[in-house]
Amino acid sequence: MTSRTPLVIDLDGSLLRTDTLHELTAASLARPQVLVGGLIRLATKGRAALKRHLTDNTSIDVSLLPINERVLELVRSESSNGRDVYLATGADASIAAAIVERFPEFTGYFASDGETNLTNSNKAALLVERFGEKGFDYVGNSTHDLAVWRAADKSYLVAAGRTPGWARSIDFTETLHESGRPAWRVWLKELRIHQSLKNILLFLPMLAAHSFQIETIALLIAGFVTFAFMASSVYLLNDLLDLRSDRLHARKSQRPLAAGRILPLHALAVSFLLAVIAIVAAFAIGLDFAIVLITYAVLTCLYSFWLKRVTLVDVTILAMLYMIRILAGAVIANIELSFWFTGVALFLFVSLALVKRYTELTRPMSLGKDEALPGRGYSRVDAAVVLPLGIGTGMAVLLLMAIYLQSDAVAVLYPSGVFLWLVIPALFYWIGNIWIQAGRGEMHDDPIIFALKNPASLVSGAVILLLFVAASTPLAGSFQELLAPYVAR
Repeated sequence: MTSRTPLVIDLDGSLLRTDTLHELTAASLARPQVLVGGLIRLATKGRAALKRHLTDNTSIDVSLLPINERVLELVRSESSNGRDVYLATGADASIAAAIVERFPEFTGYFASDGETNLTNSNKAALLVERFGEKGFDYVGNSTHDLAVWRAADKSYLVAAGRTPGWARSIDFTETLHESGRPAWRVWLKELRIHQSLKNILLFLPMLAAHSFQIETIALLIAGFVTFAFMASSVYLLNDLLDLRSDRLHARKSQRPLAAGRILPLHALAVSFLLAVIAIVAAFAIGLDFAIVLITYAVLTCLYSFWLKRVTLVDVTILAMLYMIRILAGAVIANIELSFWFTGVALFLFVSLALVKRYTELTRPMSLGKDEALPGRGYSRVDAAVVLPLGIGTGMAVLLLMAIYLQSDAVAVLYPSGVFLWLVIPALFYWIGNIWIQAGRGEMHDDPIIFALKNPASLVSGAVILLLFVAASTPLAGSFQELLAPYVAR
C-alpha cells in the first residue's frame, strides 16, 4: 500500500474503537448542567458547537481510549516508509491535537473548530481543497464517510467483524477487519448475566420460613427476572460512569464498554429501556415489590454517581443492595424477616464487600503506595485497615449464627436443629478461605465469580445446604434425641 499519496485516517470508529462524542457525553453524566448547556448549543449553533462546549467543560483521558490495532499498525507502517499520514475527524480540534500528540506518526490533523462540523461533505471538501480531487487515500468506517470516499483515490473500510450491508456495494481497495465476538455475545457480557445469580437471594425468605406455595414461587421467579433487568440497567450506568477507572484496571478494561466494543450512548439507551421494562414488570407483580425495586435502583444510582467514592459508606451500600434483594423476596412471599436472619445476612454481605475492596487495593496496578484507587475513596495504605474490618465482620456472622441457633424459631422450623451447629464450622471455613485467598492475592475481584469457580467454596456451599436439609428432616430426629443430653439449649 506504500505510496506518496497522503493517507488520511478517520478517528471515531476507525483509529478509535469508540466515538469521542459518546465519550464526552458519558463523562458529563455526573454534571447535568454541562449536558443541558450542550443541548442548547446543539439546538442553536449545531454539532460543532456542542463538541466544543463538551470538550471545554469535560475532560476525557485520550491516552486511555481504546485503539483499533489494525488501523494503528497501518498508520505506523506507512509513516515509517516516509508517507504523510493525516488525521481527519469530526471531533473537536482539542481532541485531535491530543491524539496526534499520543501518536507522533501523524503528520498533522483536520478537525471540527467549534463552527464547522468536519464530517460528510464538509470533510470531503476540505480534503479536496488541501490535496485535490483523488489526491489522497482515505480510511473510514461508516456512511458518514461516503462523500470522502468518493473524493479519495483509494478507499479503505474499517469493520468490526463482518462487512456491513451498506458497504458491500462499494469497491473498497481493502477492508481492515478487526476480530471480535458477535454483537449478541458482546452485549451479554456487558449486561453481566452471570450476576443474576445474586437474585437467588429473593428465594431465601421463602426457604428460611419453609413456606412453599406454587403462586409464591411463580411470583418469585418473576421477581428474579425483574431484578435481573434492573441490575443490568444499573450495571450499564455504573460502567458508563466508571469508564476511566475501568480502563486502568487489568480485568475491567476488557469489559465491552471500556474496550470500545459498545458505544456509550448505545449503552445509555439500553440502560434506560431495561429500567423501564423492570419498573413496569415490578408494578405488575405488586406495589410493595415495585417500591423495593425502585429503592434498589435509586440507591444504586446514588452509589454510582457519588457514594462509591465515600470510604466505608461504599461497602455498606453494597451490602444493603444485597439485603434489598432479600427484602424483595420477603415482600413477595409475605414473610417477616427475623432480626437474627437479617443480622447474619447483613454482616456476611459487608464482609464480602470488604473482600472486593481489599482485592482491588492489593492488586498490582500502576499506583504508588499512597495513591488513590481510581474512582474510589481508598488508597493503598487503607488495605491494612480493610483487612481486619473484613475478617471481623466475617467472624460476627458466626457469632450471630450461634445466637440464632439458640432461638425458639429454630426449634419450630427445624425438627433436627442439632445439625445446624455443624453449619458454623462450615461457614467459618468458607469465610476464612475467602480471606486467605484474598491475602494471597488469588481472589477474583468479583466474589461471586470466585464462589462459582473455587472448589472449596462450592464444597462449603453444598455442605451448608445439606446440613439445612438434614435439620429440616424429621427422620433425623432420632439422631438428635441421641445427642440431646450432650447439647445445651
